[in-house]
Amino acid sequence: MLDYKLYYWDLPFRGNFIQLFLEEVEAKYERHDATDIYPERSLKIKNPGMAPPYLYECKSKTYFAQMPAILMHLGREYDYLPKRADTHTIALKTILDCNDVLMEITNFNGMVMWEKGSWEEFRYGRLPDWMKIFEKTGLEHGLKSDQGFLLGATPSVADIATAALFGTLVHSFPELQTDLQENAPHIATLCQRVEARPHIRPFLERQRQQHGKGYCGGQIERSLRKMIE
Repeated sequence: MLDYKLYYWDLPFRGNFIQLFLEEVEAKYERHDATDIYPERSLKIKNPGMAPPYLYECKSKTYFAQMPAILMHLGREYDYLPKRADTHTIALKTILDCNDVLMEITNFNGMVMWEKGSWEEFRYGRLPDWMKIFEKTGLEHGLKSDQGFLLGATPSVADIATAALFGTLVHSFPELQTDLQENAPHIATLCQRVEARPHIRPFLERQRQQHGKGYCGGQIERSLRKMIE
């Protein structure tokens, strides 16, 4: 029996946050193109959202929108949230930070395209600070270069989100691997370990074979590649 239907485009970007989690927990799901809902039906579904991803939960016949909300829902469903109240809150904060980084790296979701000056200010200012935030969070919770997770000894939704953010970023733009290694070396190895998990690795191999280094597509990705490459 099908557990979920995920509505997003082929390229990773926000969709991989949901897909990596669903793969990790071996949920049965189908991926549907975002155009099945967006934009014509986006206001007609239960619990409408402005834009993809949308997740349809078959057992409750409910739609969920907004990547952070979807991940928090899945984290509760599959016991991938920290037990302590404070680390539970940090898990949510981490996912929200991921969403903010996605917004910033696309220059506020493509509101304007990148130019050299603004890109360099972001790459050598804001982006390193974001990486250091994740690194400090991990170190404060015992993350080591070869063991541990972002919020303790067991994996949580925060680790999936972190790998979906930085793992996808450095795969799509290898030039940023050095940036991550210099500013967040423990996060760099954490992403590698999460991506190597037994149910996540085969999915990423298939996806990357099919889509190469594709990231978010369209004019936004072309603008990014012009700056980075």
